[in-house]
Order: sequence, then structure tokens, then C-alpha cells
Amino acid sequence: MEFTRPTIQISNPQHGASDPYRAVEREEVLAAAFQDFVQRALAAGWKEPEVALTLADIADDYVMALARRIAAN
Repeated sequence: MEFTRPTIQISNPQHGASDPYRAVEREEVLAAAFQDFVQRALAAGWKEPEVALTLADIADDYVMALARRIAAN
């Protein structure tokens, strides 16, 4: 059986980088995708606390890696 990944839709930004509304737009778009991802994980049988803790760990790892890349440049 071939595994296919379901896609989560994330729309392109509609506001420029200097537009103050971009932060609001970013939060709305990413929060919707995040909720979709969490719901899929729960529907697959993962427990909500383990999903939350794992996502927090992944986010922390990502932020730390980004900080290292920025510091290196």
C-alpha cells in the first residue's frame, strides 16, 4: 500500500513585509493550518497532550536552529 501525505493548505501572504497587517494575516493563516494539523494527528489516534508537547519540542528545535543560522551569518 502506498502512503500519500494529506496536504494542508497555506495561502500566500497578501500583504507586503512592511505592511502592519501582515502579522495578523500570518497568525490567521498559520493558526488555521496548525489546527488542521492537530486535528489530523488526533484523528490518527495520537493523544492531545503528546501532540501538544511534541509540537512544542519541534517548534523549540526549529527556533534554536534558526537562531544558530542567523548568528552564523
